[in-house]
Amino acid sequence: MNVSYLTPYARLAAVVAALSPLAPQAFAHETTVDRAVAASAVQHYLADHGDFCLNEMDWPVDISDLDERARSRAALQMPVLEGLGLVASGAATAMRVEGRDADDESRPEPRPVAVRRYVLTPVGEAAMRERQIVVSAADGERVVRRRDLCVAHLVLDQVVEWRMLPSTPGQDVPEFVATYTYVTTALAPWTAAPEFRQVFPMAALVLDGSHAMQLKQRFRQVDGAWVPSGLAD
Repeated sequence: MNVSYLTPYARLAAVVAALSPLAPQAFAHETTVDRAVAASAVQHYLADHGDFCLNEMDWPVDISDLDERARSRAALQMPVLEGLGLVASGAATAMRVEGRDADDESRPEPRPVAVRRYVLTPVGEAAMRERQIVVSAADGERVVRRRDLCVAHLVLDQVVEWRMLPSTPGQDVPEFVATYTYVTTALAPWTAAPEFRQVFPMAALVLDGSHAMQLKQRFRQVDGAWVPSGLAD
């Protein structure tokens, strides 16, 4: 889910550009939207992209003794998911570069490392959903489809604010930002477990945010329809 359409650095750049006498002059676009149009755009967006997932896309997950000592995110979360029946683990060997070797500028060869390997159980597989994510590449950003471990689906509660974004010469595609509240549906029962909420605190915050937490999504007009920015048309 997209909770912010501009990073802090992007906001700073926007302020600097606005203050610069050489910056292109922004102007209001003739196209406008009302609450009904904004709500319809958000509803369609959430219908296709409303799955709330844990960013657990790479399987299997290997945890070494070094990961355990460092108390990495995966080292804390995987045993909890195993206790909830979503994953199972066993001893394995992985080829890795870790410890002091990881800081060696000579790029040492990976070596066998004993790990505990976590794989999805049928319960975990049932919670996997395919979704679109934006990844950075050498030729710019691109959209790919990845499977992720998802715990709920968000639907629209209400649009609380919407505003058109100013256009600049050469960039006159109408865009607006909607701020909305949501309702969590299809909530996985194991998300209520205290141990889950302890190791996934941000997920717990979103899952408890029905009717209250506000999310933002940016839309642009393409062929007369409002589509979410940053995702495939």
